[in-house]
Amino acid sequence: MHVRKITFDGFDGPEPEGMKPGTVSLIATNGRIEVALLAPPRVSPWRIALPRRILARAIDRVMRMPEYRTGQEELSFDEGVLTDLRMGHPPG
Repeated sequence: MHVRKITFDGFDGPEPEGMKPGTVSLIATNGRIEVALLAPPRVSPWRIALPRRILARAIDRVMRMPEYRTGQEELSFDEGVLTDLRMGHPPG
């Protein structure tokens, strides 16, 4: 699956607060994978790093799926998608 877009839904709320539920969607031209997660509260100074941590958890979950774990499927990303995340701009 070649991911062309990533979206985060949920994960908001006033801080400080407990774990926040939401979903990460990895969107490709041939489909999408939605991963439900609980994110830790947004605590400064890690506010910018939080989307990266959430995405890392989502990718970890995807890589545990049988088709990815056995190597039948591969996961790749458009460069622009990851560049925006590295620059501190969370996906839409």
